Amino acid sequence: MWQTKGHDSVIDFIKNSIESKRLAHAFLISGPSYTGKTTLAFDMAKAFNCLYFIKNNAPCEECKNCIRISSGTHTDIHILDFLNSKSSPIDQLREDFLAQIYKKPYEGKHKVFIISYVDRMRSEHANLLLKTLEEPPEDVIVILISEDISNILDTILSRCQTLDMYPVSDVSFLENMFDYADHQLPDNLDSKLIVKLSRGRIGWIYRVISNPDLFFNMQNLFDDMESAIENSVEARLKFSDRLAKNFKNTQPDGFSDIDIMTTWWRDILMILIGNETEVININRLDHMKYISSHFTTDNVVRIMKMFDSAKLNLRLNTNPLLVYDNLFLSIPSISEA
Repeated sequence: MWQTKGHDSVIDFIKNSIESKRLAHAFLISGPSYTGKTTLAFDMAKAFNCLYFIKNNAPCEECKNCIRISSGTHTDIHILDFLNSKSSPIDQLREDFLAQIYKKPYEGKHKVFIISYVDRMRSEHANLLLKTLEEPPEDVIVILISEDISNILDTILSRCQTLDMYPVSDVSFLENMFDYADHQLPDNLDSKLIVKLSRGRIGWIYRVISNPDLFFNMQNLFDDMESAIENSVEARLKFSDRLAKNFKNTQPDGFSDIDIMTTWWRDILMILIGNETEVININRLDHMKYISSHFTTDNVVRIMKMFDSAKLNLRLNTNPLLVYDNLFLSIPSISEA
């Protein structure tokens, strides 16, 4: 069965490609974080290698290939992660990609390379990847995963079949997900609130269902940011230090912090322009109204641009502590706004 939910048009395209035997050698799965990109990549790896796909029109989850791919032990499925790996991207490409890609599949129909965060690659890494995409081996499929295709070389884009993973807009579908989840939300969490906070990102809903602490950690992040902008320089620097340490520990969580805080400022902007129905963090509306009364629309637009710049600087490997210090020391305090 397909583990990817809410993206029927993408699944239909993959099914048709397999049935017509017109598979691309390279795919690019693109979309915001937590929209199900990695889940889709593994679904595709199973579909391309499933022994009974034609019978089921989906990965069977029972043949040896599906089982070994699900368990992460299939010798023909290779995972490269440019953000979280301890080895350098160039070493990964040379040792895990170039050294393996020209070998024949050992136990499956296709060798599949799943490469995450390709939008974070430097030009020398991208050029190394491009050489392979120009003349791919017959039994190899490369699946690239990206949040921002604007950072990917046009020459790579032109050699990939792009699969867009947009947030799901069907609220009823998102709310029904809780009925089929393996876990239940704690009593102090409301499913409608989680759907609102998800912004249509199915992967985020699944993460909160399986680990509700993610929701409470997000609320703690908002609490600390609100406290920082309402208090002294010392409080801001303390908060900045915490964010920098979190970024160094795990970059995906660090980038997520930036995105989460940006949604908070977006909500402040929605309140200021009289569009409260578009507020995402509805559980914090009353206090956000109080804070918004101390800012102007121009203030908030400028601050949101500062968060975008901070995210870009983090991607460029600028010292995280310097990035966060500069960010929070530049935000006017409530008394100054």
